[in-house]
Amino acid sequence: MANNCLNAGFWEILLFTKEDNNKSLYYQSWFTFPIGHYKNIFEKINKISYWQHWWKLEHWQDPSGTIVKTNLLRNVINQKEVATQFPLDERIIVSGEQSRKVRTTLATNITKWGDFYDVKNEVKFASFRAPGFYDQNKPWGNQYWRIGKFDKAILRNIQPIGVEQNLQEIELGFTDTKTGEKNRLFISGVNLKTLPQLPVKDYSKGLYMPMGIGIPPFYQSYEELTKNHPDVSPYFSFLLDSQERWIDHHHLAVDGSVMHLDKDNPNLLHLYLLSYERNTLIAHFLIDLT
Repeated sequence: MANNCLNAGFWEILLFTKEDNNKSLYYQSWFTFPIGHYKNIFEKINKISYWQHWWKLEHWQDPSGTIVKTNLLRNVINQKEVATQFPLDERIIVSGEQSRKVRTTLATNITKWGDFYDVKNEVKFASFRAPGFYDQNKPWGNQYWRIGKFDKAILRNIQPIGVEQNLQEIELGFTDTKTGEKNRLFISGVNLKTLPQLPVKDYSKGLYMPMGIGIPPFYQSYEELTKNHPDVSPYFSFLLDSQERWIDHHHLAVDGSVMHLDKDNPNLLHLYLLSYERNTLIAHFLIDLT
């Protein structure tokens, strides 16, 4: 069951089976969760008025330009710049749900990571719209020039606010190839040592997370959700400009990230960026954690 990002009333039911040891979707349907009933459940569980929050629940929010004070989310213990490779000539990797969404990436001759950042290539995606499906007739663009040139990666040990355990944070630094602005992508509140060790072809089995603050994973069992509530999660991920202003990742067309340790080298972190609606990967970073 999925509650998609369009608003509080749009839900989906998806049924999967296994074919050749791979998960395969064989049925999908959409339904509208009755808003009146949703209101009653919301107030019963949260003990607050639905009407104080209904606009944010039922309409897409765009806080672009909002100042984000990272020190309110975590304290930095120490940090260092770490050797990182971003092989622009590497061929695009496809697995998991990206193999099912190939048709939603509207582009030609996109074969390697560098193609996404070439201004000559007009990469668009099928728009995700109500009640929850992809429409190729309404293409969604991108702003990949804002992360057009990779500069460096920083590894931090951090103390998340309200969490006793020390965790890690990765910051990726980029230069906007149109304006020269220095933008920074944060992926924070992760215990890197506990990430699974996987071959690259199985990247989709890694830590597969959306952008935002206080968010659950893209996919989660009900049992896991009851044990790990997103409102107390130390994880956060967002992109800021040089003035600490939030960059709308939705218009940037980056939906989240995937991370896992190398199958043979536990000190090598593989980090991938997910495109708009996770239709494709748009980057693969190899980060030396030693």
